[in-house]
Amino acid sequence: MSPSTRKTISVVCLVFAIAWFVLIGLLETHYVRGLLRHQSTLHDILGTIYEEQIEGINFVVLIVFLIPGVFAWAVHRRFRRQY
Repeated sequence: MSPSTRKTISVVCLVFAIAWFVLIGLLETHYVRGLLRHQSTLHDILGTIYEEQIEGINFVVLIVFLIPGVFAWAVHRRFRRQY
């Protein structure tokens, strides 16, 4: 695999990881804003998030995509210039 191909792959992975983080962040922000409308204290909000385990899955998915994102970033830094 040539360095330009590796660089292209790493840039695509990096863009995908960044877009994924932004999407998950926006969805989580929307979810927390919805909770703020119905509950007033931070303790109630954290309790609701804890009770709804499906929201915890988003955190796990975020971590799963963090590993390829960091890898793509590292490869992109390594192959900035073509050899």
